[in-house]
Amino acid sequence: MNSDLHPLQGRRTLYRWQHGQLQDHLRALLPQWREHPLTVVSQDLDSNASFVNYVRHHQITDPCTGLTVELVEKSIRKVFFIGSQEARFYRQLDMLGASTQFQYPACLGVIETPWESLIFTDFVRGKPPRMPSIAPQLALAIAEQETLSHDYLSRQPAHKAPLFWSMDFYRPWFLLRPRFNFARCLPELERLGRSDERFSGLVDKFKAFTPVLARLARAARRSPKCISHMDYLRKNLFVDKGQLLLIDWSEVKVGRVGFDGGAYLSALFRRKDMPLFLKAQQQFIDTYRQALPAHFDPDEALCNLHYMFLLNALFHCLRPETISEYQEKKRMPLLRQKYDYLLGLLDDQRQTAITHSV
Repeated sequence: MNSDLHPLQGRRTLYRWQHGQLQDHLRALLPQWREHPLTVVSQDLDSNASFVNYVRHHQITDPCTGLTVELVEKSIRKVFFIGSQEARFYRQLDMLGASTQFQYPACLGVIETPWESLIFTDFVRGKPPRMPSIAPQLALAIAEQETLSHDYLSRQPAHKAPLFWSMDFYRPWFLLRPRFNFARCLPELERLGRSDERFSGLVDKFKAFTPVLARLARAARRSPKCISHMDYLRKNLFVDKGQLLLIDWSEVKVGRVGFDGGAYLSALFRRKDMPLFLKAQQQFIDTYRQALPAHFDPDEALCNLHYMFLLNALFHCLRPETISEYQEKKRMPLLRQKYDYLLGLLDDQRQTAITHSV
């Protein structure tokens, strides 16, 4: 990470009624720079998140010290003047400050205009990890992150309730997103079954997930709340001297304990072969269960994990783009193997429901 930045942290939210220039924003966030000319070299970074206008890496020569300061500026457009989830998250400065398992990019400040949220954070350097190999370390970090954020949310005064209510995972504007509705992908699976007998007759079997997911959703809604990152991809994680660095909170929600584990495992499931996934899954779950504090019910957390895993894995494995990708790479036996694994989980969930009803 850019350690030279930390003494300069403004950690504030500023409001502007019009668009401004980058140098004006920097001088507003760092008052010691107001009387000095600034030398800035900028480069656009890749981003495909919803509502993101741009992400830019800025290298700035500190006029007071001569040192190079590296920042990331993210512009997120507003809809009906409503601020972004990510900007709201960064305003909660103390939520994850006690973290020992994760490091997070320092936030210099947030600038709000009627049209966009501008978030300025430290630029992170590190080596992208091999995602299956960090399963135990990630389990420890997620368990700590959920604990810290749950405790923080529990302490918040009543006047902050609308903020966290609007960020809650169960709001319609989140649940109506395509990736949380696998059923819209089933027509493509039916077409595939007509041309490839290995996939014939699967549609009705997958439809049986609908009541299972509804039951898991109801149970998860009653479980402990925490902040959920929801986007555990290789591009958002780095390793520096053995320390995990987590960036990019564009998918942040007030989720439930276990959600982030399901998001991580579903990403592994859709990208890796089954033996590698199964090994990492077992390592993650074993470590995560042990790391949860006593005031969380581990069975409840793991049910939530399976709920989020199924929501993501079903959509990403059934969508037409995935089927086309496996066809082009001639890996249809692996896709069928993944379908069989998911359908096996359906049987497990049914048996669990029967056991709980007895």
